[in-house]
Amino acid sequence: MSEAPVTRDPDLPPGKSARTRAALRDVALQHFVEHGFDRASVPAIAAQCGVTERTFYRHFATKDEVLFGDLTTRLEWFRRALRQRPAEEDLRESVRHSLASAPIDLRLMVEIARLRSELLSPERIERVFRDRQGAMAREVREVLVERGVDELAAAVRAEVLAGAVFAALAVWTEGPGPHDVAALGRLTAEALEQVRGAL
Repeated sequence: MSEAPVTRDPDLPPGKSARTRAALRDVALQHFVEHGFDRASVPAIAAQCGVTERTFYRHFATKDEVLFGDLTTRLEWFRRALRQRPAEEDLRESVRHSLASAPIDLRLMVEIARLRSELLSPERIERVFRDRQGAMAREVREVLVERGVDELAAAVRAEVLAGAVFAALAVWTEGPGPHDVAALGRLTAEALEQVRGAL
């Protein structure tokens, strides 16, 4: 198995904290490849970066978070982008455009997806995807309620849209490699189109 490439996420702001996070992520990915995910040691990862274990946990709540860094639990970027979309725009288009604003290096996203598939069980991946899907649905629901949609209708529409997005991500992740971001974009657009009648 080849070594994970060391890359810096260009969307992180410059500074020591961003550099430390990027270094920890890169070393952790290498450790996961060399030792397996479960046997990779947070103290060893931190030591290789010249920081403490506590510093690792300031940047990543768990080892899992390193492999799901492209699917951050907190979706401020998505909320901000969705709120900036015109209220009269088709909600599926608003979601698709908002997803394009994700603050992640696309090459890194593909590499992390590959490692997830190789190192984690499908059940473990699905649990995290479901959590992130719920977070996305909450963001869509909030925006819909702010736009005057009643609570139940907003909740249903939000769950349908988030479900479509994560169905596309699951199919892309589970499919044979190589994974490419353009294919994920096409799958997402197709999934959003399939829920047209449900909205």
